[in-house]
Amino acid sequence: MKRPPMPFPVLRKSALTLCAAGVALHLYTALFKADGGMGAIAFLIGLVLWSCTPYAIAAVLAWSRHAVWGLGAAAACLAADVFMHYSVFAAPKGSTAALGLLFMPFWNLVAIGPAGALLFWLAHRFFGRQRGAGAD
Repeated sequence: MKRPPMPFPVLRKSALTLCAAGVALHLYTALFKADGGMGAIAFLIGLVLWSCTPYAIAAVLAWSRHAVWGLGAAAACLAADVFMHYSVFAAPKGSTAALGLLFMPFWNLVAIGPAGALLFWLAHRFFGRQRGAGAD
């Protein structure tokens, strides 16, 4: 008798929690770390929307039949965003470190999120088969 490797709601809840953490990180960055005063409000709103796009896609994946893809994308994007936040605010290497905040959403969309989704899907299939074979 084959058991599912992990209950579907757990994957979905985990992915949505990581998405919420990513959105919270970007809201924190825009509200408490950004300079520019009232003149930068439109830019900051656009930056938050742009930065949250990978998490919106991961949330849609989490609500679909492919929750493990959403979990992988959200985990990879959050790890990359936390690293970028650290490299910009805690340990900047130069005056252009903040440009990473503008380009990280692009990399999350085209490389990091899809790579995380693929890795989590492969791990889920591999470990799910191993666990299922041991139950027989």
